[in-house]
Amino acid sequence: MSGITHIAELKKPVLQALATEVDKNALEVQDEILGFLPDEPTYDIEFAGKIVRNSSQIAGMIGFGSEPPVRDKDQVAQYLGEVAKYGGKQIITEVELLKLHNPRNEQEFKAIVDAITADGAQMVKETRDAINVSKMQALTTGRVTFDNNNVKIDIDFSDYIPEEHKIVLTGDNTWANPEHDVIGDLIEWSNQYEDTNGKEADVILISRKLQALLLKNTVIVNEVAGANSGRGRVSVDELNTVLGGYGLPPVRIITKTKANARPYGSNETKVIETYPENRVIFASKGVGTFKMGPTVENNYQPGIVLDAYDKFEPIQSILRVVAAGFPVIENPSLLLYADVIPVEGVEG
Repeated sequence: MSGITHIAELKKPVLQALATEVDKNALEVQDEILGFLPDEPTYDIEFAGKIVRNSSQIAGMIGFGSEPPVRDKDQVAQYLGEVAKYGGKQIITEVELLKLHNPRNEQEFKAIVDAITADGAQMVKETRDAINVSKMQALTTGRVTFDNNNVKIDIDFSDYIPEEHKIVLTGDNTWANPEHDVIGDLIEWSNQYEDTNGKEADVILISRKLQALLLKNTVIVNEVAGANSGRGRVSVDELNTVLGGYGLPPVRIITKTKANARPYGSNETKVIETYPENRVIFASKGVGTFKMGPTVENNYQPGIVLDAYDKFEPIQSILRVVAAGFPVIENPSLLLYADVIPVEGVEG
């Protein structure tokens, strides 16, 4: 059968070179927050299972006179080894193959091949997007969850974050109260972080919604303009100057906290939260990595791989992208979470 795999632009080495270049470009322009969980190649085919075995099982309850449950390391390892795989495929149908092999001219043939190649590049980008969502989940919530295409996963690293690094403000002490001493909060949390880790955080992460509350906070306004100035807010530059004057780590504003996406295999668009808008996060490099694992499709090497193959029954060709990996919080004390407004939030 003559599908697409004989076409020079769609042969395996060319497609893999395309995948490598597309992903390289995506890494160069991605949000710097993702650098807190950098890719780390691993050649251990049981890497995902070891993550769960070492961090996420708990002992069961045992009735008197009953045998204890068996620690399920083998099934857990196998399960995670399977679900820690990202990717998808696109089908080139028999009708499309007929058009490809009976073009009216060379330009039409090139246009069809270019369209297939562009689809492959887009799938590589979408695979990197899926990886980045799991990175953001791990970094900003301490958990990685997924429920789609008959795959359901919920791995929780947050139990290993020190309790004093998990702060929830309530009542009049939330940042929704414009009179609340937000500077005192940040100084206290920064000191706690340094006491735990022997170093200050590399960055303080906040959402645009929290930044809006800080710009109108009375304590900060008074720092800039003095008491009874009549001013209702400060500028972003003035806010940064005030916070910097207290020796706090640099503040980084997360502008994109949600994404609308339709997961492969789903017919509906979902809202994916990538950053809890009510949360202040202190973080440092070294908190963890994304273990990029090997796949059979990539000749047992780590990385995103793009490939094509032909089928006879039904007659079609497949463009397929896969990667394997999982984000791991390796030093949970390098995270500090402070939920400073209720989950439902307030208007900034």
